[in-house]
Amino acid sequence: MAKHDVKGLIYETAKITPQTELELEEGSWIGDFVFVNLQRLTLHRGSQIGAFASLTGGGRVEVGQYTTIGYGVRLISGTDTPEGRYMVDSAPLNQRNVIRGRIDIGNNCFIGANAVVCVSKRSPNLSIGDNSVIGALSYVDNSVPKDIIGWGNPFKAVKKREQKVPADGSRP
Repeated sequence: MAKHDVKGLIYETAKITPQTELELEEGSWIGDFVFVNLQRLTLHRGSQIGAFASLTGGGRVEVGQYTTIGYGVRLISGTDTPEGRYMVDSAPLNQRNVIRGRIDIGNNCFIGANAVVCVSKRSPNLSIGDNSVIGALSYVDNSVPKDIIGWGNPFKAVKKREQKVPADGSRP
């Protein structure tokens, strides 16, 4: 059975696999029909994962304070590369080339609905900087600096975010 820190809220219909080590800080929550299959998920104070999101890949995901992971977002922390003989889960691991990585999302970020954030061979560990906004339906496979607003497939930084919240996530 997975260890669940009950400081946050986990909706009844969320599915968290037994191998996922979960840490929820005060005021964080995991919404309806969210699927989590990771080595470790950390949600810091006030962060939320919207309905129908999927956090998979067997790696690690850490979400900063007061960050929103929107509805239907996919955070993929592990993936097969085309260098393996097979790219199918039923194949022996020694014939696949699996990358397990880490996704770190900063404080006060917003990841829009149905966006995909995915590690790759080029970026096995990627981060979304504090105060950044990823638009809906975007595909992100590289790190994003702090204070950026962007969108698209592939993701493109469009402008700097002017309204800043303290990096420690504190609120007035």
